[in-house]
Amino acid sequence: MWDDVNDDEDDENKPTCYAYEYNEGPVADVLGKGETAFEKMKKLQDSLGGSTYFPFEDQEEWELAQWLINNVNQWATDKFLKLPVIVTNYWSNHTFMKIIDKLPSGPEWRCELVHSHGDLEEIGHNWEEEMELWELMGSPAFHGEIAYAPEKVYTDCHGTAQWYDKMWTGDWWWETQHHLPQGSTVVPVILTSIKTELSRFKGDKNAWPMYLSIGNLSKEVHHQPTCHGSVLLGYLPVSNLKSFDDSSLGQHCLFHYCMRRLLQPLVDTGQNGVEMVCADRQIWRVFPIVAAYIRDHPKQCLIACCAENRCPKCLVPAKERGVNMPFQPHDQTHTTHTLHAQAAGQYPPKFVTQGLQPIFSPFWADLPHADIFTAITSNILHQLHQGIFKDHFKKWCMALMGKQDFDARFHAMPMLCHFKDGISKVKQWTGADHKQVQHVFLAALVGAAPHPDIIKAGSSLLDFISLTQYQLHMDCTLVALQQALDSFHAAKDIFVELGCCEHFNMIRSLGSLDGLNMETLEQLHINFAKKAYATSNWRDYFIHMTRWLQCQEAVIWFSLYLTWHNVFNHPATHATDNCNGTSESDNLPSSLSYRISKWPQFLRKMVQYLQQKHGAVHFVHVLQNFLGTLTNGQQNLTARICSHPQHDNRHHKPPTSERFDTVLILFDEDSQQHGGFHGLHVAEIHVIFKLLPHLGSYPHPLVYVHWFKVLNHFDSSVGMFHAICSTQQCCPNATVIPIHHLIQPCHLIPKFPNGAVNPRWIHGHTMTDTESQFSNQVP
Repeated sequence: MWDDVNDDEDDENKPTCYAYEYNEGPVADVLGKGETAFEKMKKLQDSLGGSTYFPFEDQEEWELAQWLINNVNQWATDKFLKLPVIVTNYWSNHTFMKIIDKLPSGPEWRCELVHSHGDLEEIGHNWEEEMELWELMGSPAFHGEIAYAPEKVYTDCHGTAQWYDKMWTGDWWWETQHHLPQGSTVVPVILTSIKTELSRFKGDKNAWPMYLSIGNLSKEVHHQPTCHGSVLLGYLPVSNLKSFDDSSLGQHCLFHYCMRRLLQPLVDTGQNGVEMVCADRQIWRVFPIVAAYIRDHPKQCLIACCAENRCPKCLVPAKERGVNMPFQPHDQTHTTHTLHAQAAGQYPPKFVTQGLQPIFSPFWADLPHADIFTAITSNILHQLHQGIFKDHFKKWCMALMGKQDFDARFHAMPMLCHFKDGISKVKQWTGADHKQVQHVFLAALVGAAPHPDIIKAGSSLLDFISLTQYQLHMDCTLVALQQALDSFHAAKDIFVELGCCEHFNMIRSLGSLDGLNMETLEQLHINFAKKAYATSNWRDYFIHMTRWLQCQEAVIWFSLYLTWHNVFNHPATHATDNCNGTSESDNLPSSLSYRISKWPQFLRKMVQYLQQKHGAVHFVHVLQNFLGTLTNGQQNLTARICSHPQHDNRHHKPPTSERFDTVLILFDEDSQQHGGFHGLHVAEIHVIFKLLPHLGSYPHPLVYVHWFKVLNHFDSSVGMFHAICSTQQCCPNATVIPIHHLIQPCHLIPKFPNGAVNPRWIHGHTMTDTESQFSNQVP
């Protein structure tokens, strides 16, 4: 059955899609109706005759409790509540926590002692929580955000171009549905775990939290930690295992043992299913199945039971990982048999040729309907940004061209305030840092790369990284992804061979990779590990951390309940609320518009000042021309731009360099319908101002700009257009235009010459000293 749908109606540029529902048997059958946890809570409150905020007296008492739990430690809470001015039903931290304990919460945490037997006896601690998918599947807060059945989405009604977006649009869910009883509901389980530092500035305290989410939730919920789309499943032990001669092997076996105990509830429920009241009050028989495990490469090898110089997804030999050709994927059944045969003393040759480790009881062996080798996902942050780009390509380029020259180029890069001292001295990198560098990295290579293949390899690699981050993929984008990878391998011989061929067939299987990314993991660490550790006594900290998390969970649950209760009693005014507490209509742009800062940076300046400091030498002439052609026009698009000259700072700080942003301006609406740069001009903004009343009436601010020539010269070696300054009688071609004619900011970067960088460029004079620049295609 075809449905003409568009999930994001507020995005006019998103193409219409056609959803093809699963038709190979009954799927996601409703078994009846049930009560959600919120409805049970409301019924309890009604039976006790208490207020909506029970066990609290009123809203003010609840909001005070919520603030204390989220922001104040227990010692300070006790001092605060004992102040004479504070009058509540709880007068100490002890009585306060007794009221918090009355709030509903999830299952209690438990600690399991793990005895590892080496040369000496070692005891590790594994803190875990009962598997509770009802937090995600059964929370009414996620009503409308959960999918229960797979579908195939196409961009045309003939089904020729498939659309890969959410997990339920991928092939994995569709294929898994075949292996389950008819009417079943698949719950794709997404696991994420990575070690994190707990102590700051001193100490060596670490934690290894395990997070769980489900593929039934939309990516928008996953990307917002405030929506609580991920839950903390447990803490894995971080013992060094000094009782083993080979501590790494002991740690590997300990990891698999603890994971097997942690995921034990998935064995029975994944095989037989379990009836569950979901967010829509319907009862479904759900089958939780591990679909994705997000980790970096070393831990992927740990999961796959192979050496770190091997691929955790295929059987490529260690010395051929840089070859751009497909290899046979790992087979979970065959790998399990090989490990068991090695444990039985049969010593199969595959154990050595496949680079397996002696981990004879992997945690994934008993998980039903799961294939761990397809569940291991490529990680954009660790494998692309930090791995291929930072640890390899950037390092090679800096070795070939020199750190000092490279840093000078980044220092001179306009509109890049993040790396004023270059990039060689940066020690810690975030995903945002990598994206900033990648936006201008190719331009920094021009004029410094000793061989054109370096530019070609860099262009292909950056295209590949950019394409993998698309929020929506189609067959054509996957073809472009493969072409970029092939082009990189064709030009990479200029560098040392490395294994950078990754498996991105999983986009067809599990949807776009932005939904399986670790960039939001740091916020989970803050919420579930670092804040919890800060409230502990730093000794038996896991005990205190889990108790604190129990209170946090209760407060979050009650807060969601109050939001649901408000919607339940006032459905007309809250029918479209989402998990952020904002109305869907708030996210819809009423009209395309601009936004001006409330207070100008430079107020009441003379024309002479604009001519001298802003370079607006023709300001009076072009303003007179504009006043003769006043039209109100229509607003076009929101844009964030900046225009200011160099100015001094206080407290002996260095002066702020001048910054005149460049933008794309619409001058031919008919030509713009052809797409690309047709009908658009690049201009540099020097002055943003409002027309004085005695000169005329105009509702919008105005901008004084210097034009660039039409973008006709395309440099295929770097994939960018040349932007050349437009002149008129040996002076800048200037004009005044309404601000609503601006389309969007346009990033121009200098075309660096061979040799050292001009010192004036480093001090912010790049635009004034160069006539030809590159128009950067920033994604």
